[in-house]
Amino acid sequence: MSARIFLLLALMICIPPGSRAQQSPPERQPLTDQQKDGRRIFQQRCAVCHTPPTVTSKRYAPALYGDVVDGYEDGVRQMIMEGRQQLMPGFKYTLSRPEIDSIIEYLRIVPKPARAPKGGSQQNTVD
Repeated sequence: MSARIFLLLALMICIPPGSRAQQSPPERQPLTDQQKDGRRIFQQRCAVCHTPPTVTSKRYAPALYGDVVDGYEDGVRQMIMEGRQQLMPGFKYTLSRPEIDSIIEYLRIVPKPARAPKGGSQQNTVD
């Protein structure tokens, strides 16, 4: 038996079966009705600034995802309602409290976006 075959068999025996199998991504839970409403409202009102319009375009405002929202729900709600000077409009007159809460619930399940490759989309924020 050649040394390569022996080494391969030894590795297969020593490595537990679960670690040899490719791990599948965790199951995604279906969106609740509130999260679906939040996604719709986000796409209508927020995505124009908070997502890049094309793969190579720059985003005007910061990306929004679960880690940004978790633990800061009140601050995010306040920012949506009041806006931020000339950088972001306030939506307190055009969105109801339940609509804002739906956006927040949707954002809680949005994964952090992957970093853009060099030469690709970069965040372009104005602070």
